[in-house]
Amino acid sequence: MDYKQMCVQQGYVPSTCTMEGQMCWALVQSQGDPCKGCMANRKTCNGRHAPYENDTYKMMSFLDWLSDADKRRMDEDRKRREKLIEQRREGHIDGFTRVILEVNWERSPRSSFEIIVKDCVNERAYIKRCDNIPDATSIAHQACCKYDVEQIHVETNGCGAIYDALKREIRNVDIVPFHYVSMNLS
Repeated sequence: MDYKQMCVQQGYVPSTCTMEGQMCWALVQSQGDPCKGCMANRKTCNGRHAPYENDTYKMMSFLDWLSDADKRRMDEDRKRREKLIEQRREGHIDGFTRVILEVNWERSPRSSFEIIVKDCVNERAYIKRCDNIPDATSIAHQACCKYDVEQIHVETNGCGAIYDALKREIRNVDIVPFHYVSMNLS
């Protein structure tokens, strides 16, 4: 049996292959795909194209390159963010409050309070809503203990009682009252 005919039957090369039988079989034995080692014009022999000659391969290579570039960029962003967080933890930024608790009074038909803990080091915020002042002060006190709050910002527009209640309950944390006014930017 001819080596070339054997390669054609096993599916290594097409029947229109111009390569000699022994050369074809030797390439099959050495690398498995004789079309990789063939220098014939692929349009005449109808052989398989090398991967880099295929448009799909080129597109996939380009997409892989984009994906790798995106991964590198994301990795650099993550490292930069971790470095900033580490600097915040070490306290290189002077006057920087690490954890802030904010108490907002929601003006709606059913007035309620929002207790927001902003952890600036880990870039997270936690929120809890409650309906009355005693609940708000107890939640604020628990949050101060749990998250090691350094400063409390209290909105005093229309409800200064929450500021007074927090001042009575929480003694070792700096409580800052804020009176909100609208911005006139025109």
